[in-house]
Amino acid sequence: MQRKLIRIISLILMVVSFIAYIAKAPAFPIASENLLPWSTWFFIFALANIILWQSVVKLLSFSLMVIWFYAFAASVVPETSTATFDPNAIDRTPDTFIEIGEIIFNGKGKCNTCHTLDPSAPKSRCPDLTDIGTHAATRQPGMTAKEYLIESTYEPHKFLVPGYSNIMPPVWKPPISLSEIEIETVIAFLQSQGGEVDITEFEPPVDIGSAEAVVEELPPLLTGDVERGKKVFVEGAKCIACHAVAGVEQPTGQTLDEGVEVVAAPELTDIAGLNSLRYIEESVLLPNAQIVSGYGSVTVKTGGATIQGTLVTQDNEQITVRVKDAAGNEEERTILLSELDPEPIEELTDLTGKGYFWIQVTLADTGATISGDLVEEDDENITLQIGGEPQTISKSNVKVQATLIDFDENVIVGELIEETEDEVTLIVDGEEQIIDTFDIDEGPNYSRAFGKRLVVTSPMPNNFPLLLSVSDMSDLLAYLASLTGATDATAAEEAEATAE
Repeated sequence: MQRKLIRIISLILMVVSFIAYIAKAPAFPIASENLLPWSTWFFIFALANIILWQSVVKLLSFSLMVIWFYAFAASVVPETSTATFDPNAIDRTPDTFIEIGEIIFNGKGKCNTCHTLDPSAPKSRCPDLTDIGTHAATRQPGMTAKEYLIESTYEPHKFLVPGYSNIMPPVWKPPISLSEIEIETVIAFLQSQGGEVDITEFEPPVDIGSAEAVVEELPPLLTGDVERGKKVFVEGAKCIACHAVAGVEQPTGQTLDEGVEVVAAPELTDIAGLNSLRYIEESVLLPNAQIVSGYGSVTVKTGGATIQGTLVTQDNEQITVRVKDAAGNEEERTILLSELDPEPIEELTDLTGKGYFWIQVTLADTGATISGDLVEEDDENITLQIGGEPQTISKSNVKVQATLIDFDENVIVGELIEETEDEVTLIVDGEEQIIDTFDIDEGPNYSRAFGKRLVVTSPMPNNFPLLLSVSDMSDLLAYLASLTGATDATAAEEAEATAE
């Protein structure tokens, strides 16, 4: 009788402790100290029932232990990006904003996909945000840290950190689609990185609810089959040779077409979760339109030598280029922008588009030669930063220069006075100089200015529209549009739903 009573009490306590655990009741016996939580009580009584009872009750106890195990395992896993909150019920305090902002930064906002919060981490697609709460106040004159973060989040194209491309999508647009309150919390989290958090409400620079701001996302120009597109990605276009996708392996012994190299390229597992379908489409058809930072190819001349490689980092003073030596080993070289060789410029048009950042011209009215960083240009003028002050120069007030190289490898630059079959007359450093044409090895080449430039191009072949059929191209784009970071099965279902 006594043994039966113990069994019944043990069974009741097991059920009570299980219900208390599921209901998240305070710990017993001392809730404030969190001693012997209900999960521990349940485990003790369940184990006792397995020992004391037989058959049905033993099976019941074991089943509840299995349920408890999965519930307990789920409770110890940190909450992820799926965490949601009621924007109307949010506690408007710095701590709450920072906590929610961090969840969104690492989850729904997908900020951590491209940004890092560790200066020692490998260079990512976008700038490292360590201490951005302090550094943001130094980025744009007259702007506070919060003002800069607001503008950079809503309209990221306005302020580009040197060396980084315009690849960050406005987070309030699809596919990320953060609400205003979510953006506020992310800004608070960024402010907390080395700075003071100000959660005062502000007027967003973009009314994301207005008809002008809500632009209908255009569907892809082509639609296709995801599975066939995966085959094109792996075997047809052989994108897998350079781009990694989780769960997709490169075929053994795969060879590339002549002239195509295997290079470091962005990882594409969740490319469709970060960017619009039009961006993906443009990246295939026009690979040079927007180049992800750290993956562009660059060719520069310094000290008469030409250096080709991958642009790793860039700022206002220097660049780091990854090059290969004669043995094929990779190494990184740092080159000062001031050490790049000036190149002659024939026409003063689209200087920024051609990659020029420093210009030297000789003025026709005074004969003075001036140089500085290129600030802006239009059809009639160029503006240079000279001695810390911007100076606007009329393109019509620029002398045409002639450059030639004699057989002694001397480079001669001057204003052309006269050119005949036998000789060329130049004004060099204010003095007239006559050069016999028989002494000229190269030139004369005529230019209106000299400039230093940095041209970054994509190593990705730009002839896919010619190599792939329309059907293959549409299938490839359908596959890329399915890469949201989800499993293959889920991605395929999402892509089919999008196509419908």
